[in-house]
Amino acid sequence: MDSEWISSNPAQLVTSTDTQQFVGDDGISNRLVASSDALGSQITFTPDAPIDLEAFEEIRFWIRSSRQANGSSQHPFYLEFAYQDSGDAPEEEHRWLVPVNRSNTWEERRIGVENDRRSAVTGFQLRCLTNLPFTCNIDDLLTVREDMLLDLEQALLQQIDTQGIQLIRDDIPLSQAASPGDVQLVLPFTPDFAVDNRILVQGGSEGDEIHTVIGVTHDSAGDSTTLELDPESPLRGVLAADIATVSITVPSIVETSSVVTSPPSPSVVLTLLDVQEDLERTGYALQRDSFRQRGDLTVCSTRAAARAYLVEYQLVVLAPQRQQQLAIYRWLLQRLSIDIGLPINGSNAPVWVLPPLEADDRQLGILTTVRVRIGTRLETAQRQEQPWAQQVGIYTAQTNAPLEQEGIVLNFQNLSTG
Repeated sequence: MDSEWISSNPAQLVTSTDTQQFVGDDGISNRLVASSDALGSQITFTPDAPIDLEAFEEIRFWIRSSRQANGSSQHPFYLEFAYQDSGDAPEEEHRWLVPVNRSNTWEERRIGVENDRRSAVTGFQLRCLTNLPFTCNIDDLLTVREDMLLDLEQALLQQIDTQGIQLIRDDIPLSQAASPGDVQLVLPFTPDFAVDNRILVQGGSEGDEIHTVIGVTHDSAGDSTTLELDPESPLRGVLAADIATVSITVPSIVETSSVVTSPPSPSVVLTLLDVQEDLERTGYALQRDSFRQRGDLTVCSTRAAARAYLVEYQLVVLAPQRQQQLAIYRWLLQRLSIDIGLPINGSNAPVWVLPPLEADDRQLGILTTVRVRIGTRLETAQRQEQPWAQQVGIYTAQTNAPLEQEGIVLNFQNLSTG
């Protein structure tokens, strides 16, 4: 959604990119301004090649609009989301109505596409269904197939992004050139490097290279630091002196039963500690989404509320130097906070930093662990398409009274359509 879509009628439906209103981490959204004559106008995004969405079961995006839309006579649906697939039959359509429960509020919309053709999507549209004027922002268009623990863990790794930690002020240029097959790098004297470092080598003829340091020789008098690399993984490219550079990386390693017992240093080791259901956060209201027209009937998909869970991780910081330990620790705390949350598939999950578990035998030089608790949800039911009821009739009378003698009808027209 970051690139500007194309309007079929720029005079009545204006589209532009907006850096003031957004929900994603890219700092931009798409803005639509529809006039009172925009009926039938649409904006379109056409990918360079057909997109295969068969691996996904949902399309999600966020909307912030100036006008409500709940399908009632006072607030009719005025915007439609659609896509086309190159394999569509002549009468086959993929169109959904876009609800807006509250004006000027960011809301997530979820569309189930598990039963729609989607193996070669050729275009996406947002179309005006009425002449009602409105202004809205659309952001964070995603395709999703939920896998609760895997999605959470990948989001956590992306959030802490330890590869972005800069432990050395600048990338260090090579003092001597190196050739393919070499297992040694010579740099100016830099005492920050140590055995078990995982280093990033840039500026070579074969692009970026990652290597493990198995030996280090520091010579302050000769102004040199020599790094010995694993002979099983020699250099691949030609590295020119003063052009190719070396830096220390901080990989994040998820602990499993087969994890290497000697992780790189520095690094962050993540361990899954606990998964438990959170009954206080589990709702019981029926979920409704994927509103669409089936002939003259408006239908929606329903399913039971998702179950809420709490997932705990322990993060251990390993580093050969105290200064590096503290820098990594600070980096983690800046990215794991209830103020920031954890984006998972377009929605922000709550995060809490907890006291660490008590350790019976903690090693000297290793900082206390960072223990985080993350709130997430698990869908446990399949979508069921049903007619969308907008009116419920409740009639009261004596038991022997004829039908339709006197009726009291309650119109529920402001039901949530999220």
